Amino acid sequence: MTLPSRTTPAESPIAVTMAWAQAGEVDVDAGVRREAILDRIFGDPAPRLVLMQGPAGHGKTTLMQQVRATVEADGGVTGWLSLDEGDNDLGRLFRHLQKLLEELETQSAGRQPARSAAPRATSRAPRSDWMVERLARIDGEVALFLDEFQLLHSRSILSFFRDLLERLPENTRLFIGSRTVPELGLARLVVSDQALILRAQDLRFSPAEARAFFAAARDLSLSRDELDAIYGRSEGWPAAMQLYRLSLASHSVRQSLKDIGSFRPRELTDYLADNVLGLQSPDVQNFLRRTAQLRRLCGPLCDAVLERDDSQQMLQSLERGGLFLRSLDSDNIWFKYHTLFSSFLAEQQREMDPDVVRCIHRRAARWYAENGYHEEAMHHAIAAREYALAAEVLDTWATRLIMDGNLMTVERWYDRLSLDDIAAHPDLLVKVAYALAFLRRRQKLGPVQRLLERFAAGDDAELAAKMSVVRSMLLIIQDDILGARNVIATVDLFTSSDDPFRGFELGAGANLEGYLGIAAGDSEHAHQHLSLARAHSENAGAPFSWGYSVSTAGVNLLMQGMLQEGLEKFRQCMAEPRITLDESVASAVLVACYVHALYESDALDEAQHYFEQFREVIHNAALLDYMALAYIAQARILDARGRSAQAQECLDEVESVGYASNWPRLLRVINWERVRRAIVRGEVDRAHSIASRINAEPPARPEGWLPFCEDSEGDAIGCIRLDIAGGRPDSALTRIAEELPPAVAQGRVRRQIKLHTLEAMAHRARGDGDDALGAMRRALALAAPGGFVRSFSEEGAEALELVREVQVAAAGEPAPEEAFCSFAQRVIALGGGEAHPVRPPLEGAHYQPLEPLTEREKQILALVAGGASNRKTADAIFVSENTVKFHLKNVYSKLGVSSRAQAINAAHQMGLI
Repeated sequence: MTLPSRTTPAESPIAVTMAWAQAGEVDVDAGVRREAILDRIFGDPAPRLVLMQGPAGHGKTTLMQQVRATVEADGGVTGWLSLDEGDNDLGRLFRHLQKLLEELETQSAGRQPARSAAPRATSRAPRSDWMVERLARIDGEVALFLDEFQLLHSRSILSFFRDLLERLPENTRLFIGSRTVPELGLARLVVSDQALILRAQDLRFSPAEARAFFAAARDLSLSRDELDAIYGRSEGWPAAMQLYRLSLASHSVRQSLKDIGSFRPRELTDYLADNVLGLQSPDVQNFLRRTAQLRRLCGPLCDAVLERDDSQQMLQSLERGGLFLRSLDSDNIWFKYHTLFSSFLAEQQREMDPDVVRCIHRRAARWYAENGYHEEAMHHAIAAREYALAAEVLDTWATRLIMDGNLMTVERWYDRLSLDDIAAHPDLLVKVAYALAFLRRRQKLGPVQRLLERFAAGDDAELAAKMSVVRSMLLIIQDDILGARNVIATVDLFTSSDDPFRGFELGAGANLEGYLGIAAGDSEHAHQHLSLARAHSENAGAPFSWGYSVSTAGVNLLMQGMLQEGLEKFRQCMAEPRITLDESVASAVLVACYVHALYESDALDEAQHYFEQFREVIHNAALLDYMALAYIAQARILDARGRSAQAQECLDEVESVGYASNWPRLLRVINWERVRRAIVRGEVDRAHSIASRINAEPPARPEGWLPFCEDSEGDAIGCIRLDIAGGRPDSALTRIAEELPPAVAQGRVRRQIKLHTLEAMAHRARGDGDDALGAMRRALALAAPGGFVRSFSEEGAEALELVREVQVAAAGEPAPEEAFCSFAQRVIALGGGEAHPVRPPLEGAHYQPLEPLTEREKQILALVAGGASNRKTADAIFVSENTVKFHLKNVYSKLGVSSRAQAINAAHQMGLI
């Protein structure tokens, strides 16, 4: 593999390291092959994971190179990643892993690069599923090498690698180099011989290896006593032995072999490095000290930093001389010093002339910036205290970072700059605001938001308009629906732009309009803007907001009662690897919606698995409504499994987020959930006590608007439940009568299901059994097509009993609706009840009333079949409600049925109505 051109923008250090690792040329120091260690690594049984753990200078990387060479000599394919601090950003690490897999697939004999299509979604798939499938498809043995693993500390990333270790395919082995033992659950793997840990004492040279190491240096003639002294002083530490070998040309070093036993390891390396440096010419010494400030080196960079024109030749000469410099690629373009040696050299230069060090960093920052290496440019600009340059570089780089969803990288470099540096670049301020908003960094957002508002209130209308979308985003994160609606209304979202970042912003604004459309109950408006958001994102090449658009579109389907369609959207989206390796709001909202939909469809195992797997992501990044959906679903799952205490802890956890985020509405929703739980357990007094603590003043929002986590919960539903439980069914029915018409008008099917269920319970509390069964039948009829089975069981045993009565009646009808009865049976089964068997439909010709109906009875039956309640029927024929009930009782007896629904079906069969 040839290294990409040095002018390729944004080439990361890790990509260069990959090029070196796959180029087939490794620097195995002096040809000393670590046979004893290699026998352990390739023994029988060969461990699937090998961890090489030790401080710097213990030869971890060199040993990994030897392992790699051995694997390739045996016909295997290898991939290498040298990690750095920036790889704690999941989005960035994901791209590196994708690149690694593509290289492995290319190496594999007879195969082309893998298809770009996502792997098949599996239920309860771990985050590593996509990578496991890709690895398993590669022909032949695969060895993955991950160096500098100690730099990874993100819990989500470590969790990903734990999953990967658990599920490594048979053809794959993993080799890790790290200064510390990572938290990957290695103990069990070691016990089962699946993992081998090589620690510092294992990595040291044996006496035989030390003799072979020095024998390779033919210009040295060492006595046995000198070799023993060197081995005793260094204790086999590879880095110290290499320094000895380089410095033994100095007479003073040989003379000191007997006197340096008191040196501590670091003092020993500094002493030896000083002697190695002293053996070089002044020009080489100067080159070494100054370029040691650079994390990686190439000829043009060193020429720019040192103002010379022969750096490439110098680098190649130093590498040949073994001065702790290694090439990172087959073309000898990029190089890197060993950490111990570069630390010593850099410290010497800082002590000699700190101004020169700053000058080197400044020149390096400018060279990297001009050549599109943003990460390195940021590092050196900040080291040089050139914060204006750093802000300028970040402004350019953040455009791509935000659109790709690499938000943590933006945050990491933002933390290194002052707010004044950011404010000097309003465009950068906007990008930082997006990153902090989507990561929900509440404390950091305050000062940034105040700056945005100051610019928006200024005289620059164009600048104010540019900030409108991000300001609306911040307002919606703060749950200021009115404020967000007013700000986004000033933006023309249907325009187009050649500027990719502007396209990203328009997509974000359209996503917000989709959310607002759902809150307004305007599903068509929501659908239109969510489609627009996807178009803007695709045109801008901004995959980050894609997951948000799809998940919100799924919520729009759920609101309309299309649960299965919503689930399918979520499943397709969850199959995308980028979703599982993302910790931003985009993945959080998707997983939250998926958990809720799985709960509604009674896929409790899967819902709980995904909640636990992504709990940290949801907790840290989700917006209010999505967070409420996921946490309430999880609490109800735990309750359904008899784990009430854990359900309470789950609600306590999300309640703490409500307080920390200053989200009063989230606190209201969670407290109404506590009210529901108390009612279901029969603790009515406690339910009233909890409700009394809920702020009586609901949040301000446009009339008729209802954020979707309150679609089947919230204030109105909570009050209806309390009325029923408190013996006030008439009040409950009055509230339901007020809530149902707008729910029907706005197409909120899920809300209608809940309202009809509660209506049935209110009628039952009034003693009106027929009306109760009619309302419950309407609820079941709305829920059955989508499969909303949990909407009934979460209201308790009384609701399930009503479902059972409706099912018994429906099962005994002359022409029972099989799908309806089957759905009702599923609901009943959730409560442990038994459903009534469905009888086959009867032919109308053989089905006649036991006695003829009177004209009055036929009149009442016709009104009832038209949907009239007992009260309305009584008013229509000018009789009392009790008289209607008396006639209906006679009708049931003559038709041989036991309910209103059965009577209507029987009457249709006989042609009576």
